[in-house]
Amino acid sequence: MRTYEVDEEIAKEKFTSIGYTTLDSKNRVTLGNRIMEKAPLGHMEVDAFGILIGSEGDILLRPMANVPSRELWIYQNPNVLKSIQKGLQDAQEGKITEVRDVKEFLKKL
Repeated sequence: MRTYEVDEEIAKEKFTSIGYTTLDSKNRVTLGNRIMEKAPLGHMEVDAFGILIGSEGDILLRPMANVPSRELWIYQNPNVLKSIQKGLQDAQEGKITEVRDVKEFLKKL
């Protein structure tokens, strides 16, 4: 296997060849399970790919996961996203407080 380095703003990571595929009669490319089983994709919840094309015709597929529209505001607000990420990190580190009376807790905030 060859490793390729893409030296552009869009992708600063190493690429590894995992094989070849051909176009079908409708000019489609099928990736199949072989790509979804490879690390790191095998550990991701991917339901779509963003498609980017370089000036020389190179194609980059960026794994994507759709977010329910009712949750989209979280990702559109960097402060909210940071706060949630910090809360998750704190919880993972055991920095939690048990709340017995939610109304009383909220009054103190």
